[in-house]
Amino acid sequence: MKFLKSGVYVIFAVAVMNLAFNLYMYRELRKPNIIVAPDPGNNIRVLQEQTMMRDTQLLQGVLMIHHDREMHIPGTQQLCPLCDKHNQLKSIIVQKEQ
Repeated sequence: MKFLKSGVYVIFAVAVMNLAFNLYMYRELRKPNIIVAPDPGNNIRVLQEQTMMRDTQLLQGVLMIHHDREMHIPGTQQLCPLCDKHNQLKSIIVQKEQ
């Protein structure tokens, strides 16, 4: 009988705490929560520029590895930094010959 009596008290205490929590949440959710967010347009534009720069650097790194391994002919790839140097040296040599 003692166990049943203490069980009822525990259940009653849990119910009262639940009721108090629900009342608190009801009052908190009724209050308007206005957040002024910044304009996402500028952030999206910056993010797009940063991702383009990152992708370009990754592609240039891959093309440099291809250039070192001689997987493409020097001077043929547009974004390869080593091919750009090759083309610049080639144009300097051509200008000196003229």
